[in-house]
Amino acid sequence: MPTMSRTRAALPRAVLPSVMAGVVLPSVLACVVLPPVPALAAWEIRRGEGTMTAGLNVITVDNVVKYGGYTPGETLVVTLAYSATCNIVFNGLRAVSFLPPRVVTGTSRTLRGTPPAGRATQSGGVSFEITFTTLSTAATGEQSGSARLELKLGVDKDCDLATGDPDGVDYVSTIRAIISVTSASQ
Repeated sequence: MPTMSRTRAALPRAVLPSVMAGVVLPSVLACVVLPPVPALAAWEIRRGEGTMTAGLNVITVDNVVKYGGYTPGETLVVTLAYSATCNIVFNGLRAVSFLPPRVVTGTSRTLRGTPPAGRATQSGGVSFEITFTTLSTAATGEQSGSARLELKLGVDKDCDLATGDPDGVDYVSTIRAIISVTSASQ
């Protein structure tokens, strides 16, 4: 553990009395170099959900997510949650298109979807990365874009485990979702 005498020896004599008295000298402040402050990452500004019915199974899904303060090239990790009245199984997610076409471009990659086959349950979610490489620019300078996704869930539409596959799944449902970004704060 450092002692006061070691601290005193490490500081120049002219600075020591001022530091010990709790006074910071302007010359000491001039020597302090602060690291650059990183840009703020995008933040979620809105989330919506939709409901669909497949037979007796009512499924609720996060299907609209909007981010503000987005910078092109930034990678977002998004999670869409879903629940159902009967069994469901995650079956896939893909980016269908970036909008407006030929202006907005990007990539997406699924990280994890639940529940997997063999573990059907009544709730789950999918996490994925999405990056908008280019965005549409308005006359105001604001940039924005959207991606249309398709979430595929195996659905037990009659709520009867005896029908369908071992999870009771007897139907694959496609649910559309929209991820939007804007450089604006709202």
